[in-house]
Amino acid sequence: MPRTSRVFIRASLLYLGVGVVLGALLLVNRWLLQSPVVAALRTSHAEALVAGWLTQFIMGVGWWLFPPLPTGLRPNTPLPARRGQEQRGSEALFWATFVCLNIGILLAAVFAPAYRWTSIEAFRVLAGISGIFMLVAALAFVINAWGRIRELGQRKSAR
Repeated sequence: MPRTSRVFIRASLLYLGVGVVLGALLLVNRWLLQSPVVAALRTSHAEALVAGWLTQFIMGVGWWLFPPLPTGLRPNTPLPARRGQEQRGSEALFWATFVCLNIGILLAAVFAPAYRWTSIEAFRVLAGISGIFMLVAALAFVINAWGRIRELGQRKSAR
């Protein structure tokens, strides 16, 4: 498994832990505390589990398991044009995906409840900006993985 995928999957497991703790806190709050302050953490719970755990896990495994880019040969040499990590796409674009996705998750998880607690308009704006970061991350992932989504092997002719 490439290092890039390991980072995504490890981050997803951290978000899973955070999501489980928040879920337990919300469950205790629902039956015992009934505090509106704790209830505002529902958004953080959803962000941690859906975007943090599930989405990052899927992206990390997808980056690892999608077929490699076609290699071709370098001119005047038997070496392939792409080797190792280059066969997976742009590593810089992959890291941009990781950074944008995590900034988006953290902005939404922190500032959505903060807005519910305080009604400070800047917190609502920051929570909204999180969507832009997540959109950029999704587009970057799709652009980076697009060339790897193809049929493997030769096409069989219809007889």
